[in-house]
Order: sequence, then C-alpha cells, then structure tokens
Amino acid sequence: MTQDAQDLVVEPARVIAVLRRRVEELTYENAVLSAAVDQQREEINALRGASGAGDRSG
Repeated sequence: MTQDAQDLVVEPARVIAVLRRRVEELTYENAVLSAAVDQQREEINALRGASGAGDRSG
C-alpha cells in the first residue's frame, strides 16, 4: 500500500453530509428550472393565442 492510500481517510458522516447538501442544491435547481419551463410554456401559448386570434374568420 502506498503512503497516499494510507493517508486517504474518509469519514462516512462527512460524505453523507456533502451528498445531502448536493441533493438539496439539485432539488432547488430542478424547481427553478421547472418554473422557468412553465413560464416559457405559458409565454409561448400566449403568443400562439395572440397570433392565431386574428386569423380566424367566421
């Protein structure tokens, strides 16, 4: 075993804490992106509705 391998000691509690923090970050990022997608979808639908409103003849 090399000296580098012997020096590498990982505390499971720290790994879990880091992973939990990253999951929280990703959850937040997902919520923000989801809201942005919903907003864009609403804007697209509004534009389609506005552009199509004058094209309808009765």
